[in-house]
Order: sequence, then structure tokens, then C-alpha cells
Amino acid sequence: MSIPDTIIKATIIAAGAEFDSHDVIHAVAHENQRLYVAELAAIDNDRPFQILHSALGRRIKDICGELGYTGVASRSLDIFGQHSECVRWSMA
Repeated sequence: MSIPDTIIKATIIAAGAEFDSHDVIHAVAHENQRLYVAELAAIDNDRPFQILHSALGRRIKDICGELGYTGVASRSLDIFGQHSECVRWSMA
């Protein structure tokens, strides 16, 4: 994956004490559009957003764990404006 962990980590830190994985994905996509689009284009599947966002979600989970955030199952608006599953992160 070409979106570096440093970008994801910086986005998480900038998000503050509470956010969800959709917030991070939206911010990463908005602030790094060229990388985001390249990642989508590299996925040979009919559901590139789902595959990319699942992969980003796993990386967000790892980085949040390293930074001391606690996650709980949640739902929020995804990139398509649909309520879908995600993780809500907060500082312990």
C-alpha cells in the first residue's frame, strides 16, 4: 500500500481525543487525493472502496493501538453517505 503509515498516524493525531475510522479515512482521502486514487486504481475488484477502506481500517487499528487509543464498535457515515460499521476511537 502506498499510503504511508506516517500519513495515517499524523491524521489520527490531528483528529484529537475522539474520532472514528471513517473520520480518518475521509481525512486521508481528502488530504492525499493522488495517493488515495492510485490505491483505488490498483485494486482489481468490483469493490475497490470496500477493499481499500478495510485495509486502511486495519492499519488505523494498529496505529491507534500503538498510540494508546481504545476502540469500540460503532456506525457512522461512510464515503458513500451510508451508515456502516466502523470503530470509534478514544484516548483511555
